[in-house]
Amino acid sequence: MKVIFATICTLFITCFGTVAVDAQELERYQFRSNHMGSQFTIILFSDSEEKAEIVSTGAFNLVEEINQVMSDYLPESELNRLSATSGTNSSVKVSESLYGILKTSKEISKRTDGLFDVTIGPLTRAWRMTRMMPRPELPAEAELNDLLSRVGYEYIHLDEENRKVLLEKEGMRIDLGGIAKGYAAERVVEYMSGKGVQISLLDAGGDITLGDPPPGRNFWEVAIPVEKGNNGSHIRLGLQNQTVTTSGDMFQYVVIDGIRYSHIIVPQTGVGSTRQQQASVISDNGMYADAYASALTLMDPVDGIQLIESIPNTEAVIFVNRNDEIIRYESSGFKQYLLD
Repeated sequence: MKVIFATICTLFITCFGTVAVDAQELERYQFRSNHMGSQFTIILFSDSEEKAEIVSTGAFNLVEEINQVMSDYLPESELNRLSATSGTNSSVKVSESLYGILKTSKEISKRTDGLFDVTIGPLTRAWRMTRMMPRPELPAEAELNDLLSRVGYEYIHLDEENRKVLLEKEGMRIDLGGIAKGYAAERVVEYMSGKGVQISLLDAGGDITLGDPPPGRNFWEVAIPVEKGNNGSHIRLGLQNQTVTTSGDMFQYVVIDGIRYSHIIVPQTGVGSTRQQQASVISDNGMYADAYASALTLMDPVDGIQLIESIPNTEAVIFVNRNDEIIRYESSGFKQYLLD
């Protein structure tokens, strides 16, 4: 399906339509498909509709293959089979993709002092139920303590030589929801490039991974909405061959006893964050963009920016809502991408 303009999730992607490049006419095509609980949107430039359809179909098939490995919803996913071995003192050999994402997850957990933690599966399941209640209530203290006892990235033991994983605590559940879409988006753009489509973009439910810029342009233009309370304004970025992810409680939150709780859980407390904070992270590593965006919404913004400054090829902006005043923090290299 050929399109002229697209509105994608909470970000808006713009570029010109058909432009002549190397004596060939490249046209802009857009495809959508639902995966990982989100709508995935592909925008690509191709010299034929047939090629565009073949490449996009292969790309969506790749997303589904990744989902079969990393989903915490599918009972027979590789991830859930691994979680079922928790507390058995058994090391399980896993696929390269699952081992790699768990290794990166542990690295990010250490850098964020556990604010990013893929072992929060027991908490996310409970929090989903809380948010669906007609009158949401926080879990009872005893229940919360039981859930928290099963959480901790330090209980994931990795054997790199044999590519094995051991989950030490009984009842552990891995939830890759904060990192898997960034991984999938980057993999898909790499796949399309390998098929001869270098000019592409994938929106994985808010994780935007960009290939080469559109014909005749120096970048893709991405607009990020600013946290609620600032009259719906946004900032515009010029990006290419990177991932940008925005995280926060703009759209997903629950109010309990007058307190607003984010869908992003604080691993140390077991409940949603009460910080009204939004973060956008740009990185040449899709997993970094995804995971650090979530972690930054839980951190003191000054500490969060200091952390980002220590990570190569990664920049961030954080918006904090304090008494309906939006306060902005950004890393030193973020300005290079601003178009405003």
